[in-house]
Amino acid sequence: MNATDPRWLEILKASGWQTTALAVACITVVVMVKQQIIPTDGSFYWIAVPMIGAIVFGCLSVAAIGKSVVGAVEPSARFSHFRRRRAQLRAIRDYIPHMTPKEREIIGYLLHYNQRVFQTTPDGGYAAPLIAKGVVCPIGIAGQVFGAHQVPFEIPRPVWDVLTANRATFSYKQASDGAVPWAIHWMAR
Repeated sequence: MNATDPRWLEILKASGWQTTALAVACITVVVMVKQQIIPTDGSFYWIAVPMIGAIVFGCLSVAAIGKSVVGAVEPSARFSHFRRRRAQLRAIRDYIPHMTPKEREIIGYLLHYNQRVFQTTPDGGYAAPLIAKGVVCPIGIAGQVFGAHQVPFEIPRPVWDVLTANRATFSYKQASDGAVPWAIHWMAR
């Protein structure tokens, strides 16, 4: 094959295991020449050419392996999740001073009783704005059956940690009728 023929560049399209095998083969040739297992005429090309091949194929091999590892680990997805979570927590932390008295009462009740999970109607009752902001999330598993007024909701652990750190902003007073603060009375609907 002529050195000016661009078809030899087709080797760059080889897969990761092929370039790894070629790199190992080039290194093996260099070692065998150094150990005088392969008889040579003493020309430095017997070392230089396989070394250049080992470097080129080794780099291609490392690139292919790196691409496979990155594809399997997906660091960008993990980093994006981390950034979204931090942005959500920052938004909740910034929202605390703007909460309505009813929202503060609900959070105060949950903090007072150290209760991250509660049950209410599917619309969330008075906790609907907290659900919309991501402070409270519906929970359950596929196929779970619950009553019309017994839908489970939860404050996620990272959000709970933010609320606990700001516990002083949430006060709680026991309601005279003993009702939970997120429940809308049936006559008020």
